[in-house]
Amino acid sequence: MNSKQKGSMAVAQCIAKLYKLGFEVLLPIGDRNPYDLVFDDGKKLYKVQVKFAGKSSRGDYKAGLRIAGGNQSFNYVKKYNNSDFDYLFVHTEDNRNYLIKWHDIKIRNEITIDYKKYQKYLV
Repeated sequence: MNSKQKGSMAVAQCIAKLYKLGFEVLLPIGDRNPYDLVFDDGKKLYKVQVKFAGKSSRGDYKAGLRIAGGNQSFNYVKKYNNSDFDYLFVHTEDNRNYLIKWHDIKIRNEITIDYKKYQKYLV
């Protein structure tokens, strides 16, 4: 699978998990926002950024925490801001899913999913 397909699979996993948890899921039109979807817990709306974490050569699972874009003559990479979304959903290559409060993540370049460290966010 290419990176777009992996991202789409992660979004599908996120939607399924949030529905299973009893939340309503809202999808924005287009991809101009720094978040992929929104969920409603009946009291508040929460923005979610979704990432696929592939297995690295060291055996752990990593996902980039940045926006990349551009075309053949111009490329850019931008970090997410604190207010861009409320939750980060990470779907790992071995089919584990994590819903992490964005403010709980201190390193903002790349996330390495360590099972013990992020176990409390497993959904």
